[in-house]
Amino acid sequence: MGSSSPSSAWASPTSAGWRCPCCASATTGAGTRSSDVPRSPACRPPRPSAKRSSPGTPASTSCRPSWRPWRVRFEELTGRDVVIWGAGREGRAAHAELARRGVVATIAVTGDGSAPEDLRSAAVEGETALARLLEAEVVVKSPGIPRTSPDFARVAAGAGRLTSLMDLWLSENAERVLAVTGTKGKSTTSTLVRHILDALGYRAVLAGNVGVAVAGDLDPRVQAAVTEVSSYQASDLTVSPRVAVLTSLYPEHLPWHGGYERYVADKLNLVAHGTETVVVPSRDHELFALASERAGERTRILVPAELGILAHEDRLVWEGVGECTAADLGLRGAHNLVNAALALAAVHAFTGMADEDRARALAAMRGFQPLRHRLEVIDSDDGLTWVDDSLATAPQAVVAALTAYADARITLIAGGAERGLPFDPLIDALAARGDAFPVRVVATGPAGARLVAESEGRVPRMERADGFADALVRARAGARPGDVILLSPGAPSFDEFADYEARAAVFRAAARTA
Repeated sequence: MGSSSPSSAWASPTSAGWRCPCCASATTGAGTRSSDVPRSPACRPPRPSAKRSSPGTPASTSCRPSWRPWRVRFEELTGRDVVIWGAGREGRAAHAELARRGVVATIAVTGDGSAPEDLRSAAVEGETALARLLEAEVVVKSPGIPRTSPDFARVAAGAGRLTSLMDLWLSENAERVLAVTGTKGKSTTSTLVRHILDALGYRAVLAGNVGVAVAGDLDPRVQAAVTEVSSYQASDLTVSPRVAVLTSLYPEHLPWHGGYERYVADKLNLVAHGTETVVVPSRDHELFALASERAGERTRILVPAELGILAHEDRLVWEGVGECTAADLGLRGAHNLVNAALALAAVHAFTGMADEDRARALAAMRGFQPLRHRLEVIDSDDGLTWVDDSLATAPQAVVAALTAYADARITLIAGGAERGLPFDPLIDALAARGDAFPVRVVATGPAGARLVAESEGRVPRMERADGFADALVRARAGARPGDVILLSPGAPSFDEFADYEARAAVFRAAARTA
């Protein structure tokens, strides 16, 4: 199909009212969104009127993206020239879902990539792919496509409408979505929310990064779709979920977003389009002010303490209900107790939890099974404690892991691919560790080399390894019985591995080899 100009009657650019966290400029949308999505059959208090964005052209601000996502619904794609940009997990899911709905879509794979064998007949690649994107009426962008790339700039400047699978799905299901985002803690918090909802008798599913890809008609019997949303996915949204959780915020994925200010703005876009309730860790956390600005005055910003839910260093207390320890939860580290508090508060906001359900919810926490690659202890018979925290790809996540093992001698395997994130918080934590429970660092990869260079003179126990395999040999050779060998890299894995799971597999194999 050629590049006919789509009518403005079927899709409009978003002009959501929002205040950017990195400048004082603001735009204000008008009107409300009518709800075409069936409300959850779960009992809950009446929903207050929420401000929604309306069609129109967004005003330009200093840190608004130069492109405009368009609010589009699945049914509006019928008969349109649709191109899916990317053939990864979400691109594949988008192609399957559109085909199920009778929409014939082309898959475009730009750059040096290629489509999987089973999608080749529907795909175009290289320069042909870029040309195809430029002539499309609608482009469904995969979240991994960086907005800082030249190809994106060209496509965004074209006449076609840009949207995403997550936004299309939310347009149909927002009323039943409890979404979780944050730099770290997303998967654990999402899984905790689903676990609590199950215990209370709700029909809940996990979706997004931690569950099934967001595609397809949500079963009408499902009362809650607990959805993990990455910063990549949040950046494209024109629709917000009914309840959102913001777990944490610190630098990550900066090259993709184009800097920290843009990263913050993209992450907070999740709550910019009429969220009913946003749950954040505390009133003095930076996320409270950021969410208050971005979500607007009609959105409730909720902290667990308002409900009497308090996360201490070693236990979680729900005033008037009970308490449980970190060991009860199967979660190590004070940061995970904060995640547990956020999960309880989110379920309370989503369901209007009755008094009798609070005790059941807290009791359910004691049966939670931690996720893989997140401070996961690996079985070993060599007298050492091997801990797989391979998903810790930012320096602040490593600090949290070290805090979780504050009373242990640690050999830390850190480093990997270079992403340019500041190591200052990690270096400060290592320098302050002291001799009672020392940390020996075995650094690997380009990021590890920079960590060693920037730590010079401040961190006494640090050595360079010649790759990940050498790091494992050095870690075991220098450890004493009772020590913890902690894989918490603070960097991505793609210098040597396909992903964090492949890196973890090598680590786990070493742990099980006495």
